[in-house]
Amino acid sequence: MKKFYKIFLSIGLSSLLVLFLGEVAFRFQSKTDSEEIRYKKIHCLSGLSEIRLCPNVNDRFTRKDGKTWDIQTNALGERILSTKEITTDLWLIGDSMAMGYGLPSKETPAHYLKGKYNLETRVIAVDAIGTNGILKLLKETLASTKNEDHPKQIYWIWNPSDFIDDTVEKTGIKRFVYPIHYLLSRYSFLYRRLLPSPPTNVYTSYGDPILYSKNHVTYKNLRKFFADPSIPRGNISVLFSWGMSRMGTPDTRDPNYEIAKDFFLELGVKVIDLRNKTEGLYKEQKQVYIPNDGHPGPALAELFADAISMHFLNLP
Repeated sequence: MKKFYKIFLSIGLSSLLVLFLGEVAFRFQSKTDSEEIRYKKIHCLSGLSEIRLCPNVNDRFTRKDGKTWDIQTNALGERILSTKEITTDLWLIGDSMAMGYGLPSKETPAHYLKGKYNLETRVIAVDAIGTNGILKLLKETLASTKNEDHPKQIYWIWNPSDFIDDTVEKTGIKRFVYPIHYLLSRYSFLYRRLLPSPPTNVYTSYGDPILYSKNHVTYKNLRKFFADPSIPRGNISVLFSWGMSRMGTPDTRDPNYEIAKDFFLELGVKVIDLRNKTEGLYKEQKQVYIPNDGHPGPALAELFADAISMHFLNLP
């Protein structure tokens, strides 16, 4: 028994030594965090598996095309344009598209709404959290907001990326081990090298678009979203446009937009379809998408703002 214990202890200590030396070696080799890891570190863990933007962030990042973009959050972890407190009855929800991933503050939908229409916007959005994540975030925000400060209208910039994000939702035992992965992926150079995370916020189609069936988990989650009695379903409008194809053009071959539009209409949800206008902007050689990325560029962000303001300012 003692011999077995000594062997076990020897193997354990040797493994720890190898891991320690590997961590030191990769730290020395890497020296600094990549932009992707730096960006991950402005995201905080809420509960066991929910990701939120960290509170009181004020940072800058460099995109693949070399352009710098900034992001600032308030004490609630919501992206803001300035530290000035605002009260507004216009909310913007969603994932990275609504949040303005990759866009400097002066090029986000919230900025154009303020600059062009003097409309303050509360941005309730976090990248890559999927349909259920958006629902949870919205419910938390509504519950923590006074009734008199609830929104008059909520706009959801929707994208088929949810068909991907929803399939990687942390459920079952994954929810309990995720906090370990969360910490190691941010702070261990060895762990990142051995188990590299898949690229995040990648919504560009690199092949023929996949048509997702009505049995896909995203459609199930959307039914759950709009059936939830705690959200003001009648005050939610869904906006969408074309995503970017691998050629950098609007991905007009993607059939999921039309199917999703019909689905939303069947649920009685107001849809603002900006696909034709997006194609027009592209033909005018406007920066519709962030180069080498696929997220909305400033022209598309402004189009979202124009459509939202037109609808919001004409509400009864």
